[in-house]
Amino acid sequence: MVAGSFPEPPFDKNQQQLKAFDVKDKLIQATAKYLTKRYGHFSQITDSEQTHFFYEGQRQLVHVSPFNTKFDLDWLIIVVVPEADFMEQINNNSRMTVLLTLVALVLATIISILTSKWIIQPILGLNEAAKKLSNGDWDQSLPVERSDELGELANSFNSMAKQLKGSFQTLEEQNAELQRLDKLKNEFLANTSHELRTPLNGIIGIANFLIDGTTGSLPEPTCNNLMMIVLSGRRLGNLVNNILDFSKLRLMNLDLQRKSVDIREIVEVVFTLSKPLIGKKELQFVNNISEKFPLALADENRLQQILLNLVSNAVKFTDSGRVDISAEVKEDCLAISVFDTGIGIPEDKYDRIFESFEQADGSTARIYGGTGLGLAVTKKLVELHGGDIYVASEIGVGSRFTFTLPIADDAHNLLNESPLSRESLVIEERSPEISSQFQLSKAPSLNGAVKILVIEDEPINIQVLINHLKLQNYAISLAMNGIDALTEIEKGYKPDLILLDVMMPKMTGYEVCIKLREQFPVNELPILILTAKNQVSDLVEGLQSGANDYLTKPISKHELMAKIQMQLQLSQMNLAYNRFVPRQFLKILNKKNIIEVQLGDQVQKNMSILFSDIRSFTTLSENLTPEENFNFINTYLSRMEPIITEHNGFVEQYLGDAVMALFDGSADEAVKAGISMHQQLRKDNQHDEGVGAIPIQIGIGINTGPLILGTIGGQQRMAGAAISEAVNLASRLEGLTKHYGVSLLISHHTYAQLRNPSDYAIRLIDRVKIKGQSELVIVYEVFEADEEQNKAGKLANQTLFASALSDYKQKDYSKAAQQFEACLKHNPNDTVAEIYLKHSRLYLSSES
Repeated sequence: MVAGSFPEPPFDKNQQQLKAFDVKDKLIQATAKYLTKRYGHFSQITDSEQTHFFYEGQRQLVHVSPFNTKFDLDWLIIVVVPEADFMEQINNNSRMTVLLTLVALVLATIISILTSKWIIQPILGLNEAAKKLSNGDWDQSLPVERSDELGELANSFNSMAKQLKGSFQTLEEQNAELQRLDKLKNEFLANTSHELRTPLNGIIGIANFLIDGTTGSLPEPTCNNLMMIVLSGRRLGNLVNNILDFSKLRLMNLDLQRKSVDIREIVEVVFTLSKPLIGKKELQFVNNISEKFPLALADENRLQQILLNLVSNAVKFTDSGRVDISAEVKEDCLAISVFDTGIGIPEDKYDRIFESFEQADGSTARIYGGTGLGLAVTKKLVELHGGDIYVASEIGVGSRFTFTLPIADDAHNLLNESPLSRESLVIEERSPEISSQFQLSKAPSLNGAVKILVIEDEPINIQVLINHLKLQNYAISLAMNGIDALTEIEKGYKPDLILLDVMMPKMTGYEVCIKLREQFPVNELPILILTAKNQVSDLVEGLQSGANDYLTKPISKHELMAKIQMQLQLSQMNLAYNRFVPRQFLKILNKKNIIEVQLGDQVQKNMSILFSDIRSFTTLSENLTPEENFNFINTYLSRMEPIITEHNGFVEQYLGDAVMALFDGSADEAVKAGISMHQQLRKDNQHDEGVGAIPIQIGIGINTGPLILGTIGGQQRMAGAAISEAVNLASRLEGLTKHYGVSLLISHHTYAQLRNPSDYAIRLIDRVKIKGQSELVIVYEVFEADEEQNKAGKLANQTLFASALSDYKQKDYSKAAQQFEACLKHNPNDTVAEIYLKHSRLYLSSES
């Protein structure tokens, strides 16, 4: 111990310093013991420390600080304070502080209340005035009774209210003016868009005419530039249509004509119309909608517009891959999706692309073009149907636009679900308004009842057409869809004219038209398409599918009657032309109609030539008057010509009583036609003999080979002609039928082209040298049409006859004569065997 707060000195009797453990003060002893226990020895305490321990139940606070000097002093300063000594003073001070705080709080509260009343009251008045001001009560003002900040605030508020009142009045006036200008703008856009259509269609039409060479052939670069004009015009046309619809939608002036529509068929039409957009892109359209998918309740024209916008948008942003359309049923609506493998859309742009004049981003607009109206119009049209549209996309993978439409109810589906029988197809058999006994009285240039087939699925449109047509006494037939119409036509029903709706269930009008054109050419069966669309692309698609003309809905009665009359007259004229220039002749020349045929047009083909002639017609005609001669020939030819046509041939030339027919198909068709002609002639002879008429016989020669078919003549008169040695040989073969006394001869060229010669009763009868032929011609007799007894005899002698003919050609006339005699013994009517027998006997007599 050096020093301490205890009263005794820190030395013992011997003047030695006391140790802390030896001091009489119990607190010091306890502290020394605690520190020794804690640190082991006082020398271990090198840093200042604060700690505590308990002594006699009270907490003692200890502070230890080392004290070292350069004079080698190594002391510890230890301070021990009982906690109870200073806590009492602290508690007294705390109580006093709390008391003073409570007094101050009460005083502050009283002062605050008084102050708040003085400040808050004007502010509450200001707040109430502000609320009324926000509700449009511009006459609010505050009393200015103070000169402090609140007074200045009240003065500023009154000034603001006055300014707001004036500004709002100005704003209302400007807003009314803006609404008037906006309406004028929309009307201007609509009117201007309508006016743009006329010159725009003119630009596109003239450019197309130039491309088609109307003014003469043009260099390829010029044609390419003109095509760019056409494509740009079409793009501008689509923009004009979008502006029109946008204006109508803004004015809420667009009405929907809702009905049950087949989504799959509309998709087919949309894909067909969108094909030109593909250009040189490696892009494929895929229709994944099932034929049994439920019908939608929508405006078919607007639905087509929705899909056209989405598909054209997909094509625009897709360089390769596919664009497919699928659909599914979701609860009480139909969800239609248009998917593409294009560039994709960022997720943060999903909402903006459906806004007017918006696109995914500026760079897209620069690269791909567009106005941003298409999707805005599409969204409005979908919402107008009560549906919704949304997009899902991934950059670099593609986009999927999905929109919903309501499902058509059962009443709308009933018409399309009912199968039609033959009785329901023909209206005149069931409807009291149309009678099959009516005669065509208002078209004196046309003869006979005119059959018109109406292919339409909408009952209202059907009734309108019936009302228009019933006074003309046409024989009207009805089919509710294309499949039923094609089925009835395949059964043999052939109308004179067809009125065909474009949008129908099961098959579109375009598809029906294409199917009909596979069987009937344009000049044989007129087709008028009925469409609610007047866009050039829709009409061109219809005409390219094979339609003769079109009518836009609502249909004008006068236009309908005029176009029907015109098409019927054109059809009759074409049929009349076909009687002079066969349709097959034009087809071989690769001409669509007679107008395209020019003098000198020609083509070389391998064909079968049938040449027939009436035996001894000169002798017969001497006993007839000229009129009787004409009637006789026309009666005969009118029976033979259908047989030739039935076997896919056509009469190339009538030479008095002779006929030359050409067959572009197989040689079998020509041979079968010749056989049928003889069989028909036998029936006619039996009938004519019964009425006292003279029976006739004909000979037919058939050859197969190359010929030149074309037109010959002069500028004022020309005709079709077939020129070649093959034609001459057919004529020579017909002449040989008289020599051999047979009905039908064919050359070895025809024989070699028969699929299976054993199908016919046929035999080789000679090898002859014919004028104009450098080589011998092998001649075969076809006796399929001979009378049964003669045919049976020739078949029985066929082997014997062939052996006899072989001996004859080898100049073994004795053996040949014996065998020919045997042939005649079995069949005395075999004129060929009789001729060879005579020749064999002549050779034998000359040798002897």
